[in-house]
Amino acid sequence: MYWLGPFEYRSKKALLEGLKTFLRTAPMGRVSHPVAIQKLHLLLALHPDAKRKIGAGVDHFMVARNELSGRGFHLVRLDGTEESFSYRKCITGVAQSPHGKVCEALRFAVRPQLDAFRAQLTYPIDCAISGEPIVHPNDLHVDHETPFWKLLAHFCKDHQVDLTQLQTTGSGMKLALVDCSVTDAFVSYHLKHAKLQASRKAANLLKGGSLAASRDALSNKTP
Repeated sequence: MYWLGPFEYRSKKALLEGLKTFLRTAPMGRVSHPVAIQKLHLLLALHPDAKRKIGAGVDHFMVARNELSGRGFHLVRLDGTEESFSYRKCITGVAQSPHGKVCEALRFAVRPQLDAFRAQLTYPIDCAISGEPIVHPNDLHVDHETPFWKLLAHFCKDHQVDLTQLQTTGSGMKLALVDCSVTDAFVSYHLKHAKLQASRKAANLLKGGSLAASRDALSNKTP
């Protein structure tokens, strides 16, 4: 998995494909969707020349024509100056951010709840997204009815938690938060508020906007 802040993608490649599609299909001009703006700020922070690019601060983002060819992301600073930035440079070769690791650690923390939901299912099951039957466990994806990132955002607001200030320990499946009290609070919150559903893997990937022809890579339609 790859995390852009609290937003989860199957891989860096999936995010790159989504960004490419967004640029090809989005209206020219100022980016107005609040989640898209949030993601662009997170993306820009990963750029190897982020400090200079941001400069006096970003006022807004735009989809604009590049000088050579095609479309690209441009930022307009608070002082009115404008500059393009490459989303590929922001992602390619960049290690998982500390913020992303925190989100991944919390995802791992609630995995037993997803496993318990999976274990109590009886096949065949109707996919909650497409309505098609799921006849084999290998075709099953346990999905959040309310996207995981939204659930996490609500938790942070309710409990006044700043994910960017948290630290992790371990790696892989043993990745965890140093502050166990936050983990315990989120596990309880997830148990109470998360609505899990069964979906076909293919339907869930399409819903996530990770495949081609999806503008949702920068909107609010991640799984």
